[in-house]
Amino acid sequence: MKMISACFVIAAALFPFPARSESPDGGFNKYVLTAVKMLGESRAAKGYGSAAFTQDLTFGDDGILKASGPPITMCVAAQLEVLVEALNLYARETKDVSPFHYIPKVTWARLRPLDLRGQIWMVNGSPSTGAAHAFENFGMGKRIAFKNLFPGTFVNFNRTRTGHGVVFLGYIDKTGADLSDYSNLVAGFKYFSAQGMGKPDGGLGYRWGFFADAGCPSLPADKKRDCGIIRSEANNLLVGGYVAMPNMWDAEKAAAQVLSNNVATDPALTTEGTLNESYFSGITTDD
Repeated sequence: MKMISACFVIAAALFPFPARSESPDGGFNKYVLTAVKMLGESRAAKGYGSAAFTQDLTFGDDGILKASGPPITMCVAAQLEVLVEALNLYARETKDVSPFHYIPKVTWARLRPLDLRGQIWMVNGSPSTGAAHAFENFGMGKRIAFKNLFPGTFVNFNRTRTGHGVVFLGYIDKTGADLSDYSNLVAGFKYFSAQGMGKPDGGLGYRWGFFADAGCPSLPADKKRDCGIIRSEANNLLVGGYVAMPNMWDAEKAAAQVLSNNVATDPALTTEGTLNESYFSGITTDD
């Protein structure tokens, strides 16, 4: 009988959805879910603002990714913090640190439009429509339709005039109850990210997001809502996808992306961008 990893046991206990051994990510979502659990327990509610990471992040065997204003953080930085910690969990379990040398470290830290970080931040001039798109551009994963998402994938969504970047934890119905699979009962989804601008419990945490056509149902006080999400199949309005196991990453695709960044001469592509704070407002319904 095969051993079941500790990461998977922890993730399954926290997120009671069916195991996705057949999932196209090769099972990397177990590390994402374990990272979410860890961050939710140890780094939640430390404040929301236009800064990155709740603390300096260990970057495998290659030093750190420096936090810009810890412990304050925001949504797209939360997506990246989850990914880096998931990769750290993977490296500790497998002794494989190659993900931290897959692309130049600078592209994880810099905000040029063609950098990995710039694409996750969706800075002006970026070809990306969200984290999943950025991961796909670097050969680290794929975008998939909303109906095919599974816990531990990444989503960027839109409301009217604002948007958010999150980690998807599962579908919910109009009462906020978990649904194991996509169906016409899906009214939204549970997620983990950073939000709560100006609130004492702002920062990393969970939300129950509802599509605009599902209304904004009452939930217990400990289930904070995010209502008014645009339900759409357009890949620039509701962008979801996964990060795959590192042995599935496409190094040739990553190299082409890095090369295009390195040879860029247009100042619009060689100048670091900034977060669109009016779009990524950090405000959800119950904030």
